[in-house]
Amino acid sequence: MKGGAVVKPLLELIEVSKRYPGVIANERVSLKVRPGEIRAIVGENGAGKSTLMKVIHGSVQPDEGQIIWAGREIDFLGPQQMRELGVGMVFQHFSLFESLTTLENILLSVPPGRTEQETRLRATSVAQKYGLQLALDSKVEALSVGERQQVEIVRCLLSQPRLVIFDEPTAVLPAPAIASLFDSIRKLADDGCAILYISHKLAEIKSLCHHASVLRGGRLVGEVTVADTPEGELAVLMTGRELSVYERPSKAPGDVVLKVVHLSSTPSTSDEVRLVDLNFEVRSGEVLGIAGVSGSGQRELFEFLCGERLSAEGAVQVGGKSAGTVGVKKRRALGIAYIPEERVGQGALPDLSLTQNFLLSQAGASTDEFSHLGFLRSARLAEMAQATIAKFGVKCAGADSAASTLSGGNLQKFIVGRELGKRPKVLLVAQPTWGVDIASSLFIRQQITELAQAGSAILVGSEDIDELMQMCDRIMVIAKGKLSPAVSRHQMNTERLGLWMAGLFDEPATSEAAA
Repeated sequence: MKGGAVVKPLLELIEVSKRYPGVIANERVSLKVRPGEIRAIVGENGAGKSTLMKVIHGSVQPDEGQIIWAGREIDFLGPQQMRELGVGMVFQHFSLFESLTTLENILLSVPPGRTEQETRLRATSVAQKYGLQLALDSKVEALSVGERQQVEIVRCLLSQPRLVIFDEPTAVLPAPAIASLFDSIRKLADDGCAILYISHKLAEIKSLCHHASVLRGGRLVGEVTVADTPEGELAVLMTGRELSVYERPSKAPGDVVLKVVHLSSTPSTSDEVRLVDLNFEVRSGEVLGIAGVSGSGQRELFEFLCGERLSAEGAVQVGGKSAGTVGVKKRRALGIAYIPEERVGQGALPDLSLTQNFLLSQAGASTDEFSHLGFLRSARLAEMAQATIAKFGVKCAGADSAASTLSGGNLQKFIVGRELGKRPKVLLVAQPTWGVDIASSLFIRQQITELAQAGSAILVGSEDIDELMQMCDRIMVIAKGKLSPAVSRHQMNTERLGLWMAGLFDEPATSEAAA
């Protein structure tokens, strides 16, 4: 934000409150954002950030308070009216129709009368300007989470908004796209657009934002100038406590539990990544990390491992048993648990309660654990769901809460807790801390590594280099469907890992599982 005369706020909230049964989402929150300002909205999961942004967007009506837009108080308006005023939002959870193409989804949000060709050209232009990749003729169901995020960003920017709310926009974007996006956000601000930026990544906030408003427990607890505030001070404001990094004790791995042998695939669509002769193994007590940018083959690999896709019989082996031709239920019975990258729809069904979502993932579990004489043990299910809520600090009204009522980070904590609670032989984790606040990220990483200490074999797929360097014993990279060698984290550094993620392996890939 450039210096000079004081600029009047474009948006001002005055003592805004929003309450749900058993939950205070926002309590008398006031804030201002000016044209050209990039303001971070930070806080732990469940602090009220997303609810407050939805109030501004028009999708949630506040119980109390005033909204001032361009100096004029406005009554509550819906999303369409707020969009006409100039408010755009990139949501953390996507609002895309999977059965439609990227272009068809974009056409649903453009003004009436704009032709398909005009929209195609405009979307392509915006994508190029902001360094984003659009597969306009691909169906959304074939896109990775990162690619879907980019569609949402372009769709928002097509309306040329005066204020844009970014809700965790970089959570699944590769590093080069993040740098390009930040350049674009700065350009928007330089042109006078106001930006509200929700993120848990303190380094991003320091790099991008002018000011930060800190929420805790639904209340505004501080406003700071970012350049003058150390990351540690921001973290303490967010959490109310000092944070410490878990130091994992070293332990020699045990026997091979998960083995992949000459796994290759033939894409069924042009959007899928072809996997090329993948070979690796994960041992008991080990955390093996797979780094890779969006669209590199991580998603396809995890689908083959969890049983959503089938392969040759011996291509996937669990505990010495061939599992390539059996589906999800039988692989769970063999001891595999899976935390997918897409939490809503795949990790949990939004309209079901947390107890019901706990049940959905129990295929292959002991019959006596959750049923008796053919009847569900509802009390036992609710007890287990509530225990997960308590252990992982999930902020919600209880086990009967619908998954859709949780913030993204709290839903992720519930899914992670549910799968870790099975004490699986093999844990497959894709993007474990996407959209999760700093304190919860540290806790989740600690719980995953403690599970390895207890003897589980763990495979973690992530685009977060720092996360992999902190958690993993060994790290390899997938790029364009090919695997790099697996290297001890002590022999890896961020520069080398970044080059490998670009497909620049400095040594040939090995066939360790076949050796």
